Amino acid sequence: MQDAVSQPAPDTQWSVFVLRNPAGRCFVGHTDNLDAFLASADASVAQWTGQPGPWPLIWKHVGLSEMNARKYEISLKKDRNTPQFYKRLGIEPPARE
Repeated sequence: MQDAVSQPAPDTQWSVFVLRNPAGRCFVGHTDNLDAFLASADASVAQWTGQPGPWPLIWKHVGLSEMNARKYEISLKKDRNTPQFYKRLGIEPPARE
């Protein structure tokens, strides 16, 4: 009988998240260190968007593998400017002025 080869634990440290600035623009992303990413989102103009902030976290899903996080992020980005986007996340769209 052969010894079972132990497999490493699956990479489940990735998060998919949505940030929204005061103008109602959403940023969808994924990361393996959400706290560090959020710390950089407090800049007056976030380098990764070029848009004024702040960018508070409005939704997150944690515990994914990197590949699943990327797939989830892409699927959310495809829906971003549709009512389906907000329905999937269970959040309200920004108020229209």
